[in-house]
Amino acid sequence: MSDKKKDAVDNFIDFILSDDTPLGPQDAANVQMVRSAIEQAEMKLAKSRLERARAGAFSSNMTTNLSDLDVERARRRYDRAKAGDATAGLTLAARFGDGSMNGDLEAILEDLAELEDEDKDNEEN
Repeated sequence: MSDKKKDAVDNFIDFILSDDTPLGPQDAANVQMVRSAIEQAEMKLAKSRLERARAGAFSSNMTTNLSDLDVERARRRYDRAKAGDATAGLTLAARFGDGSMNGDLEAILEDLAELEDEDKDNEEN
């Protein structure tokens, strides 16, 4: 939306909010302009959400370059945190359900190993 159009929409909204005078037929063009601006904003929001969802789906399908050693190191860190070792530097969130998370454990360990790898890269730079 151009700055001129945005200013017109903003001014019209200010007029509506600041005046108790009912809108008349002369305001039809302004009302349509506001409706169009809202429709355009909703369309942009929907497209943005779709792109974020696509990007998330794409990134979740990417394979990682983690070694078994990285995953094993993450498993040891996870086990320390689960046992209550505050020096592990992790906080484990409570989960709903039956308390079993064995199905998610592999993904959690891969995520943790990736985060450790990123931390290591950040420390080197």
